[in-house]
Amino acid sequence: MKYRNKLKSTDVAHLKEILISTGFFYDSEVEIVDELSRENLEKGEEESGYIFNVAEQEGIPVAFTCYGPIPGTQSSFDLYWIVVHSSLRGKGIGKVLMQMAQEDIKKRGGENIWVETSSRPLYTPTQHFYLSIGCIKVAELPDFYGKGDNKIIYRIKA
Repeated sequence: MKYRNKLKSTDVAHLKEILISTGFFYDSEVEIVDELSRENLEKGEEESGYIFNVAEQEGIPVAFTCYGPIPGTQSSFDLYWIVVHSSLRGKGIGKVLMQMAQEDIKKRGGENIWVETSSRPLYTPTQHFYLSIGCIKVAELPDFYGKGDNKIIYRIKA
């Protein structure tokens, strides 16, 4: 497995496929990763505010993180996505990507990383993952994504 902190134009379709492979994301979310990755490629990390790390196997992206500074804060970053292709989950790839993100955010002056996920049963493994890497649950917003689909917010230090 190779890891890199720069997005390539050839990655865009693969990032969408990674999201689709999980069965977790709504179609609109798949389109958002397309939009954010293209913005990163066109404007760069600083101007777009979207930073990507990619894990690849045999030159093909199989996992990624997307994060960025939160405007109006001194040292907070949002983790927009951390996604591993369904065929490779549970192999430690997500942990490596999260460590990369934490190190990069710290270098950029970040202190707090805010992470959110759904409360739907489908996301129970995701919730366990966040807790296993040291995230602390700080809030749960009822019916945020839809009826019975709460938004769970975690914080982890950079």
